[in-house]
Amino acid sequence: MLLYHGSSTGDLRILQPFTADHGKPYVYLTTDSVSAGFYAASMVERPYYWFPYGYDANGKPFYSELYPGAFPEAYQRKSGYLYACEADEKKLLRFASNPNTRLSTEPVAVMRCERIPDLYDWFLQQEKEGRLTIQRYSSFTQEALSIWHEMILEELRDACSTGSRDNSYARFVQEKLPAIWSRFLRETETA
Repeated sequence: MLLYHGSSTGDLRILQPFTADHGKPYVYLTTDSVSAGFYAASMVERPYYWFPYGYDANGKPFYSELYPGAFPEAYQRKSGYLYACEADEKKLLRFASNPNTRLSTEPVAVMRCERIPDLYDWFLQQEKEGRLTIQRYSSFTQEALSIWHEMILEELRDACSTGSRDNSYARFVQEKLPAIWSRFLRETETA
């Protein structure tokens, strides 16, 4: 099965499992090259992440710009790498919340690597070719933003569940989404 992996690190021959916020080391792979590209640059330091994307009813990825200018801020003038790998699907785990994601507990050999000099330009080309939908902030209804904000608030609660509010996800929300941060503070102070 052909799978993809996005990274800000180049010249990898073997993808090694690493621990993300799920607590176990995996190599994260996807069946979709465009969504793998999202991971080629990150707005939030590990073990946390910020990749507000999903798939429409036809399986096409969409990226949701959840504050003004978020998409170019995430990817413009940033380079990254798109790795292609062949793996035995029987040896991979599925990720419950994303049907295109596969997890490997073992290292995965790289077949080929594409360097993407400007991720933003690359994504705009994917959008032009009909392989991606970018939901710009200006197109969101208040109702749709509220749904996203609830998900972000839940992720913030999880990121701060150990009692520490000094982590990369909390700092990101505080800076980029201050209304959600304020709500989080109000709720945790009254709890």
